[in-house]
Amino acid sequence: MNSNKVESIVGNWGIFGKVNHPYSGVWPKGTGHGHVHEMTILVGAEVTGIDGQTYHIISDSYGDFPDRAPDGTEYFWNPKPGYANDHRIYINPNTGEIDSTSLIATSTDKTTWPETWPGKDATWNGRWNGYFGKDQFMADQECIYVMDDFTNSEFPYYPFIADSTRRGLGLQCETRMFQWVHPLAEDQIFIHFQVTNVSDYVYDRNIYFGAFADTHPGGLGASDDDSGFDKKMDMVFAWDHDNIGVWTKYRDILPGYLAWKYLESPGFGDDGIDNDDDGLIDERRDNDAGEWIFGPVGDYGEPKWHWSGDEDGDWDPQVDDVGSDGIGPKDPNYDAPDLDGTEGNGKPDQGEPNFGKTDNDESDQIGLTSFYSPHYGSVYISNDEAIWNYIQPGVFETPAQNSNNLWIFASGPFLLERNQTERFSVCWLFGEDEREIYRNAVTSQRIYDNDYRFTKPPLQPTVKVVPGDGKITLYWDNIAERSRDPVYGYDFEGYRIYRGTNPQMTESQKISDAFGNIVYRKPIAQFDLKDGIKGLHPIAMGEELGEEYSSGIHYYLGDDTGLKYYYEDTDVQNGVTYYYAVVSYDKGYYPGMDDRNLVPMSPSESPFKFTYEYGELKEKSVNAVIATPNAPATNYKPGYTDADEYGNISKVNNSSATGSIKVKIVDPDILPDQNQFQVSFSHILNELGEITTKTYTIKNLTTNEVIFDSVEIPIDPATNAPVSSWNTPIFSGMILSFENKFPDFDIIKAVSGWSGDYKTNLIPEIIKSSQGTIPMNVAIEITDTLASHPFKKDYQVYFKVYDFYTNDSIPFFFSYDKNGDYKIGEGDQISLIAPTGTGKLVKAYKITFNAPTDPNVEVIDPQPGDVFYLKSDSPFKEGDLYQFTTFQSGLLEVGKEVLDKVAVVPNPYVVAASWEQESVLSGRGERKIYFIHLPAECTIRIFTQNGVLVKTIQHSGVASDGSATWDLTTDEGLEVSFGIYIYHIEAPGIGEKVGTFGIIN
Repeated sequence: MNSNKVESIVGNWGIFGKVNHPYSGVWPKGTGHGHVHEMTILVGAEVTGIDGQTYHIISDSYGDFPDRAPDGTEYFWNPKPGYANDHRIYINPNTGEIDSTSLIATSTDKTTWPETWPGKDATWNGRWNGYFGKDQFMADQECIYVMDDFTNSEFPYYPFIADSTRRGLGLQCETRMFQWVHPLAEDQIFIHFQVTNVSDYVYDRNIYFGAFADTHPGGLGASDDDSGFDKKMDMVFAWDHDNIGVWTKYRDILPGYLAWKYLESPGFGDDGIDNDDDGLIDERRDNDAGEWIFGPVGDYGEPKWHWSGDEDGDWDPQVDDVGSDGIGPKDPNYDAPDLDGTEGNGKPDQGEPNFGKTDNDESDQIGLTSFYSPHYGSVYISNDEAIWNYIQPGVFETPAQNSNNLWIFASGPFLLERNQTERFSVCWLFGEDEREIYRNAVTSQRIYDNDYRFTKPPLQPTVKVVPGDGKITLYWDNIAERSRDPVYGYDFEGYRIYRGTNPQMTESQKISDAFGNIVYRKPIAQFDLKDGIKGLHPIAMGEELGEEYSSGIHYYLGDDTGLKYYYEDTDVQNGVTYYYAVVSYDKGYYPGMDDRNLVPMSPSESPFKFTYEYGELKEKSVNAVIATPNAPATNYKPGYTDADEYGNISKVNNSSATGSIKVKIVDPDILPDQNQFQVSFSHILNELGEITTKTYTIKNLTTNEVIFDSVEIPIDPATNAPVSSWNTPIFSGMILSFENKFPDFDIIKAVSGWSGDYKTNLIPEIIKSSQGTIPMNVAIEITDTLASHPFKKDYQVYFKVYDFYTNDSIPFFFSYDKNGDYKIGEGDQISLIAPTGTGKLVKAYKITFNAPTDPNVEVIDPQPGDVFYLKSDSPFKEGDLYQFTTFQSGLLEVGKEVLDKVAVVPNPYVVAASWEQESVLSGRGERKIYFIHLPAECTIRIFTQNGVLVKTIQHSGVASDGSATWDLTTDEGLEVSFGIYIYHIEAPGIGEKVGTFGIIN
């Protein structure tokens, strides 16, 4: 599990953490700070053997000094087959390695899912077996496995009358683990156990569920552990006595606290007592709908009509009657009604939200009943009798403080009938101090009480990176914008970019809450929707739980910048390795945001991860990239387009659109060669004659591929109209930026008038005749012959009216002809006519030709050849076409002089040069030097002063990277000594160069 700040190895035989594993209860993720030696769940029961003796059997899986049979067989829980993909094939995209390891089925990796799920019909094949139903991805990561204790044959007890091969207590346990990345839940792993008695006997209040653990909050080898418990919170916890860890890396990050909390434990459904103080007696989670009754629902509301099996009365037929598979018609993964007829039957069924197993309030819980923390080595898990004594109710002792100690704790006893299932929900908690561990405990309980229906961040964008000379360019897709939160719906808001020089990106960890805990990262860039949702979110992180739990810190939602899909970082140094993450985030929720009246929630953002094992990158998320900027090869020619020097692409027809389209090359190495692209539009014509651009389409004319088909222009929430500027997602290594323009009457009046060498001195006055501002670009050209007909008139006039882009005639009225001579003269008026979206015509503008303002000036009427232009900005519309052509990257023909630019940096090399990446292991960072300004293809040979060849480097990488690194080892893998070294560079077709560099202490 590694989807939030907690990462840990888990095993499908009931263990959490593992002896000597590098990821054993690590917190915070990426530090290597393991807090758990190993932990196992345990179930203990009192039974009578076939010899009549009483035995106390403990079923567990603890790997350090385990309980073994004489033949070496471990008395462990064992995974049941069918819940994982035994034929898994996974190709690591970062290393290219093929991984065929069978792993626990996890929601984030489809290669771990079995072909069929045990107990599920064929409609579940290839779908996620989620806790809340088919393909229900409620958590950011969920995993599942099922195990049994049938190999625990230590005692002469046979739980199955007809099968002596299956031993133990005859128990089966389904285990699910959940992680969320929201800051409120980022320090937790939630675990849900369903323990089922499949034996032939009843365990009548003589069975317990708990755990045995060796924690080390200060790190493996620390001997100053402290432990505590809180019976009211149902929680046990540990901390390092002096708060100083033994880790050699990230020592500035203190050990903090870890805890294990019961969120749900078995209840007594028949003792007539309200064990969990919720106003209800004897709730159960394995019942049916029962009867339709009017009655109390405990502390969950006023008395109401409800099904008696839904004790807290929160099952809502309008939204919850989705059937036993947990998904209904409104879910994006819905395919068909449930085959068992449970969907839409008007009553609650197991598997539906807010009922039975999915409703955590329907259980009368008993919580933590014992905790014992002895010295390590004083109690062994193999001593069943000793463990039994320590898990008895009322045992609460912590004799081993400030030492290496153990945890032994349990909840019980409880009743477990034949074929009955009891549920335990618990969570691992981590925090910087006692205050935070308690805050996280409250948060965890609230998430549990909300039936695990916690907020889910948008999907991670897939990010690509292009290193350059003194810059790094990131670009990403827009899949996050199609994310749907299971509680809050479509709530995507924006993107944030984080940067660092180590995998933890510690440079970005700058924003702390009111208690001094680092909570949020500071982005180097942020892009959000233009939707009026901006600034600080009104709900402080933690305030969702109540005002008393507010952290005093608010998430910054952005500045309504509009979305972008690329970022060019120029604040970088060549040769330094940088880590980036592009995270998507949601709006959160607050009262008054809309009319849904949902639970308030601060925003959440998608996770990212870099996973290293023993210094080698094994995994990174799709939204995380690593790049090192460097100068390109000296003979490199990047890809380009035929756009002008400002990136503007050209119209290919007589379009009247006055906006612009710019092409921005983001990744020149993937531009297709000599491919022609075309941009077109559609529009809406309203009842006033105004034009609104509706969609754009981009097509590759060379391949006939439609890249974007009729994509709607984003809407500005302030005006409820399409925005004037927007960007496309990245395609073929580039992005298009649109700047649309709309007519403005003041501008129309300012730029319109007589043009060229005109003779008249009449002054045109333009009046808007329509309520709308209609885009028109009209020429009124004076002629010496009859040239055109006014609209619906038989006579002709001595001028013509036309669109000066297309030359198409424009209909007009000759509204006033003072002299009746069919010519434009003093006081005459022309009305321009435009179409509307209703099919009718409308008068757009009236132009009156007035005499000069000086009465002493002689009036000169327009003469043949005079042209009046009415000019307006015009939006993109149907028929407007733009085109451009792309050309791929290549190599230039160069001479030997380019080798003069080759250099070695740093020179001399000194211990801990500034651009050495900090190692993800303990000790000093990477040892390396760079050869820069290399040609695309060359061979580098490094010699000692005595001419001994120590290293040969073949440089034949990407042409856009003109650098090569040397890790200061020989071809045999030995570290070189200090001194002066000679390098020889041989570039085929270009020439050779010899130089020197030094390595000093």
